[in-house]
Amino acid sequence: MPIFTITYELRAQGKKFDYNPFAQELRKQRCFRIQGNAWLGSFNNNATQVHNHFKKLMDKADSLLVAELFQHFCYTGAATNITRWLEANKPAALPGAKAEDSLEAGIARAKAEQGAATKPAAPKQPAAKKPAAAKAK
Repeated sequence: MPIFTITYELRAQGKKFDYNPFAQELRKQRCFRIQGNAWLGSFNNNATQVHNHFKKLMDKADSLLVAELFQHFCYTGAATNITRWLEANKPAALPGAKAEDSLEAGIARAKAEQGAATKPAAPKQPAAKKPAAAKAK
């Protein structure tokens, strides 16, 4: 199933618009919140269909972006829950993608970067002195 990034800006919050149905539908569809107003969702639909489904639950003034996510993606500072969700809901491969562009390779790189960021740097060893060259007589 395709994975979609769903991002939105609620512009009618000060007005008396009820966003509960919108929030409930995101949860009902098992979407996963990755940041404030950014979610991932797996659907058997195209981006236009997903967009239209959620847009009808929003105010006309609100903005909504739905984009299909492929295996070629990158993230930093993400919780391990995002990695778990992506492992369980693998995005589609880009046509002609190489092995180093695979989801597994991307997750391995992200884990390595997270591990490197949490490990203290090794103390630097002083540079070894080179022996002085013998002087010719």
